[in-house]
Amino acid sequence: MKLILPILCFLLTGSSAWLAAQSDPLRTVNEFDCRSDRLVPEDAYPTYDHYERIMYELARRHPDRCRVEVWGTLPSGRKILALKMTQGVQYERARPQVLCTAAMHGDELAGYWVLLRLAEDLLTNDRGGLLREAVLYINPLANPDGAYAGGDHSLANSRRGNALGVDLNRNYPDPDDGQFPDGNDHQPETRIFMRAAAHHGFDLAINFHGGAELFNYPWDTYRSRHPDTDWWRSVSREFALTAQRDSQNGNYFKDRANGVTNGHDWYPIAGSRQDYMNYYHHTREATVEITNVKRFPARELPELWTSIRGALLNYLNEARYGVHGIVTDRITGKPLRAHITIPGHDEMRSSVYSEWRTGDFYRYLAPGTYRMLISASGYRTRQVIVTLRDKERYSLEVALERIPTFNSARKK
Repeated sequence: MKLILPILCFLLTGSSAWLAAQSDPLRTVNEFDCRSDRLVPEDAYPTYDHYERIMYELARRHPDRCRVEVWGTLPSGRKILALKMTQGVQYERARPQVLCTAAMHGDELAGYWVLLRLAEDLLTNDRGGLLREAVLYINPLANPDGAYAGGDHSLANSRRGNALGVDLNRNYPDPDDGQFPDGNDHQPETRIFMRAAAHHGFDLAINFHGGAELFNYPWDTYRSRHPDTDWWRSVSREFALTAQRDSQNGNYFKDRANGVTNGHDWYPIAGSRQDYMNYYHHTREATVEITNVKRFPARELPELWTSIRGALLNYLNEARYGVHGIVTDRITGKPLRAHITIPGHDEMRSSVYSEWRTGDFYRYLAPGTYRMLISASGYRTRQVIVTLRDKERYSLEVALERIPTFNSARKK
C-alpha cells in the first residue's frame, strides 16, 4: 500500500500538473503535493487560500523557530501576514531584525514564490546558522489585493496597484516630498507596514520587485548619495555577481551597470518604501528587481531559485556583520534607547538607535575606522573608536553614566 499510494498520486496529479504548466504560465495550486514533503509548490504559485495554509503549516511544523504574525487585515478580508523566524522564536532576544517582502506591486510575482521557498528552506535546513543570529520577518505577499485582483484562485488578472489602483511604492511619506507625495491618503497596506516598522525596528530589509534585474540602493528621491554608499555598493555588487555566477547561462542580473544602480540614477521617484524605511526608521532597505518579466512563468521558478538563492542569503547574512552593540545604564544594567552617530559621516538620518527593550543596535558600514558617539537623554555621551574589516562583526558593550542632578532647597 505504501508503494501504491505514491504511484496513484503521480498518475492522478503528475500528468495533469505537467499539462497545466504548459498551458498556464501563472499556474496556481490549491493543495499540497502528496508526492512531496515540501509545502511550497515546486513550479506553481499558490492560490490565496493555499498561501495562508502554507504560512500556518510552516509555523506548525517548526514551532521553536517560526510563528505567523498577522500585521493587518485589508477591507477585502485578505491579510498581510509575516513569518517571524529565529531560533527560540518565543523569546525576545537582542538580535538584528531583518525584513523580507515581495509583491508590493501585485503583478510582480516571482518574489512571492521566492520568499516562500526561502522560508521553507531555512526552516528545514539552516546550515549557515542565520536563524541563530538574526530574526527574520518574511512577508511574501505585500499586496494580496493586487496579486489576486481576479479572484483568490488566479493570478492571471494581477495588477500593479492595490484594490483602489494605488501604486503602493509611491504612497509612503517621503523625505523630500512630504507625507503624501502621490496625493493619495496612506493606503491600508501602507499603514500596516508603517505600524510594523515602528513596532519591530527593522535593521536590514530587502523588497523584491520585478520588471528588471537590478539591485537598487538609496536614494530614490535624492540626487545626493547616501552616507553609507560605499557599503551599499559593496553589498549590491556582491549580490549581482553571485546571481550572475549561479545562473544557468551567466546572463542573469546584468541590467544597467552590471546589475547595480542607485535609485535616483535609474529614475527618481517620490514615496518609495525604500526611502521611507531608510530615512524615517534608519533601516538599511534595498529594492531588488529579480526578473525582467513581471508575471514570471511558474515553470521557470526552480531555475530562478537556483540563480537567486546564494545572492539572497549573502545579503541576509550582512545582518551578522558590522557593529553589533548593546547600550545599558552603568549602575542598573538596564537597556537604554541611545543615539549612535558617526560625526563627519552621518547625515540625512543615516545614524541609528538602540532598541529600548533590549538596548541593542546594528550599524552596517564599509571597512574602515570610525569614531562613534553614543548618547542618551540624561546620560553622559561616550565616544568609541571602531575599526571594521570586511565580513566581520565588531561587538561593543557601552555602559552610559547618568548625569547627576542637584536639587537646591528654596528658602521661604
